[in-house]
Amino acid sequence: MEVNKESLVADELHRMFLAGELQITVEEDINNISERLRNGDLSLDRLSGEDVFIKETVNEALRRVEQ
Repeated sequence: MEVNKESLVADELHRMFLAGELQITVEEDINNISERLRNGDLSLDRLSGEDVFIKETVNEALRRVEQ
């Protein structure tokens, strides 16, 4: 079974949350985005309008899964 990039990023965002690596101001948004990515309700391409801190966090998760 192939895991898509959105699911990998969602999982990494969740790990970052559990590890306390997220800024408090974006935790709730990141949890929401993570769930929507995992469910297929949101794609990485559609995150362009998000807050700068959210984009940075998602980009960090993306960087980690691409290593």
